Amino acid sequence: MVRMNDCEYNPSSFIQLSPFIHQVGGHSSMFQYDQNTVCKLLAPAEYDFYQSIPDSLKAFTPAFRGSITVQYYEDESGYIKLIAYPQTNSLENTSSVNEQDSLLNNDQQLSDNILKKSVQLRCSKDGRIDYSNSLSSDIVNYEPGKTIMSIINPWSLQLCKKQAEKLHRQLIGDENVTVSQKYILLENVTAQFHNPCILDLKMGKRQYGDIDSDKKRLSKIKKCEQSTSSKLGVRLCGMQVYQVDSDRYKCTDKYKGRILTIDEFRSSLVQYIDNGRNQRLDILPEIIKRLESLYQTINSLLKYRFYSGSLLIVYDGSPQSNLIDIRMIDFANTILGTSTNDESVNNHFGPDKGYLYGLEQLIGIFRKILDDDDDDDESTMESSDSH
Repeated sequence: MVRMNDCEYNPSSFIQLSPFIHQVGGHSSMFQYDQNTVCKLLAPAEYDFYQSIPDSLKAFTPAFRGSITVQYYEDESGYIKLIAYPQTNSLENTSSVNEQDSLLNNDQQLSDNILKKSVQLRCSKDGRIDYSNSLSSDIVNYEPGKTIMSIINPWSLQLCKKQAEKLHRQLIGDENVTVSQKYILLENVTAQFHNPCILDLKMGKRQYGDIDSDKKRLSKIKKCEQSTSSKLGVRLCGMQVYQVDSDRYKCTDKYKGRILTIDEFRSSLVQYIDNGRNQRLDILPEIIKRLESLYQTINSLLKYRFYSGSLLIVYDGSPQSNLIDIRMIDFANTILGTSTNDESVNNHFGPDKGYLYGLEQLIGIFRKILDDDDDDDESTMESSDSH
């Protein structure tokens, strides 16, 4: 590979990626390709899954929009840029989406662009990479495992910084080398939300894939045993909740999620619908309805295992909005079993019971939150009647 020089780097022929500021979980950085599309590092198994996804699951997964090559670039001032150009195998609807996006100029897009411009990375002469702009001390002083109030989720920026540091190390000492990576293009599920409140949940009791090394398998087993995954089939991987009064997000990361007890996990779901002023109980019936629909869909898939898969629940933190969405994500360890029905030779026959168990527990907790509120209302009415 040849490092791009100034004449090769033509901004009009490339798309400069921005940090995806609403990434609340995961271990590799995602980037914004356009208003409606994000890109994620390509994993062959996940790429294959999106190309052969069952029709019944398409309503519960981000739309797949092809792949791109992303190149790491540092300009003369040390500013770090990730630039991309579409591949010929990208789906046709990607270009049409881009055309539509170029016409968008609403307040939300302007607001997002202001935030993106404030999130830049820069490499100093001594090789140290840090945020180039003065962001709030919340982000700069972010500590993993601690809940934080911030205008931008610090998890997404931490991942971007780590990604840049890793790529920069590959360039040190060789001016004639650059780094390129393959990414997949996916629908930006948060695009329709003005203030997306996001819950990222790791689903199932088993997280390791069949091809994982013994070391990775043992690590994942240990994480399940020490978290709510072993008891509930679900654990918190990340969360951001818009707080109306402060116009900021309350953010929780996966390290906090790993140490939650069952009661603390339930409390986290209560916090997820709390905007600092009131609880958004109005959205729970629709969330429960969609989770039940997803349960029926997965229950009909007899050979899939969604190991290490996550579930995104999103609603709009704007008080006047009742928009919600639920999507499955992360399919790098998804397995399609063999055609035989003989369970003695095929341990992947039948629906994914671990994932289904996690959904059952999740639905039960949300129902309990609603029931508790109804009980509180009845108690209040009885108390007022007695006076």
